[in-house]
Amino acid sequence: MSSTLGQYCINVTDLESSVAFFEGLGIPCDSRTEIEQAFEAIIAHPSHGSRLQLAQQRQTPWSRGNALWKIYINTRDIAATFARAVELGARVESEPEQLDRWPVTVGFVRGPDDMLIEFVERHPWPDTDPLDAPWLGQYCVNVSDLDATIAFYELLGLTCTSRTEIPQAFEAIIEDATTGRKLQLAQQKDQDAPIDLGMVWKLYVYTDDCAALYRTAVDAGFPSVMEPTPLDRWPVTVAFVADPDGYQIELVERHQS
Repeated sequence: MSSTLGQYCINVTDLESSVAFFEGLGIPCDSRTEIEQAFEAIIAHPSHGSRLQLAQQRQTPWSRGNALWKIYINTRDIAATFARAVELGARVESEPEQLDRWPVTVGFVRGPDDMLIEFVERHPWPDTDPLDAPWLGQYCVNVSDLDATIAFYELLGLTCTSRTEIPQAFEAIIEDATTGRKLQLAQQKDQDAPIDLGMVWKLYVYTDDCAALYRTAVDAGFPSVMEPTPLDRWPVTVAFVADPDGYQIELVERHQS
C-alpha cells in the first residue's frame, strides 16, 4: 500500500478573481469542475510543485478561521514575482528580505480572501526546479499537537522529512518520496484555541488501496467521515477520515478507466 500527497483545497469567496490572481503570477489553472456543493478549480505548475484546489461553495457559509497559516510560492525572481502580486492587488506584509538562517530570500503578501502567501527564492535553486514560471511550494496548516499530527500522517504512509523551530512556532514537513509535494504543519507557540478549519476544506491523499488505508486510520481511532465509496462521475473510490484537529482528509484511489 502506497500513499502520495494530492492537492489541498481551500475555500474562496470569488473563484474567478482567485484564479485570475494565480494565473497573473504565472501559475495556470489546470482544470475546472462543478460539483453539487461547489465550483472548483485546480492551480498548478504544469510539471512541478504542489497543487492547489480553490472551491467557491454554493451555499455553505465559512469564515476564515485559523487553520490555514500560509501558502508558499517558489520563484527564481522574487523581486519580479512580488511586484506582480502587488500589481494584482495583494497587500504587502513584508518586503523581500534575505534570511541569515537559510539560503533564501522571502517576502509576504496577503492575497485573495486575506490568504498569507510567502514568496521564496532559494540561492540557488536545484537544476531540477523550473526555469520559467513560479511554482507552488508547501502549504502550511496550524495544528494543536504537532507530534500527534505527524503520527497521523505517518500512519497514512507519508514521511516527516524535517522539523524546525522558529520564534513563533514548532514546524514539520510531511511529504512523499514520489511527487515532491509537501505539507507543512505548524504548532503555534501562542495557540490556545481549537483549530477552526474555516478556509481549509479538505486535504487529499492518494493511495493504491483506499479501503485498506481507510481501515488503518479508523482502526487507529481516527474518526470516519465517509466510508470508501466508488464514484459514478470519475473512476475513483474515495473515503474521508478526520485528523487529530478535524481536518477532512480525502483518501482517493484511482481506477483504470
